[in-house]
Amino acid sequence: MIKQSSPVVVASTIEPAWRDYNGHVNYAAYAMAADPAIDAIYASVGLDLSFRKTNSRSDYVIESRFFYLSEIRTGNTIEVRARLIDFDRKRTHIFCEICEQESNKVAATAHIVSIHVDSSLARSAEFPEFAAAGFEALKTLHAQLPAPGHFDDTVVLGRRLGSRGAGN
Repeated sequence: MIKQSSPVVVASTIEPAWRDYNGHVNYAAYAMAADPAIDAIYASVGLDLSFRKTNSRSDYVIESRFFYLSEIRTGNTIEVRARLIDFDRKRTHIFCEICEQESNKVAATAHIVSIHVDSSLARSAEFPEFAAAGFEALKTLHAQLPAPGHFDDTVVLGRRLGSRGAGN
């Protein structure tokens, strides 16, 4: 089922509409660029658009942490290289490197934590068994990749779902 021993790579072009009033790529454009790569990871374990529509399932971002390292120019092609870092019964942690394709320079990184949702109930839901098995296989393969640069190891899924920390 899973044969993804390298990061999931999705290429796109920086559009002029992605620029802000300062002439820089708007911060929201980085999230828009990362989103298809994240969707590709979910699709690789069977949670594709067809499954989501048929089963009223989706995945909502509950945490995102971006680090902006260098400017990307309008018209340049970028690659988003996404890898599964961790998952539990309802959540995933995906790390993305947003690279300028021509120079291979990392322009930004993103940590994205998402939760699986039953849209018909508007509640979080556990991943189906086939997806959990797919995530396990993908995590094992991606763990064999060289450590990514600019990785923030403070983003973790360590807190048990449903538990509350002190002061919460």
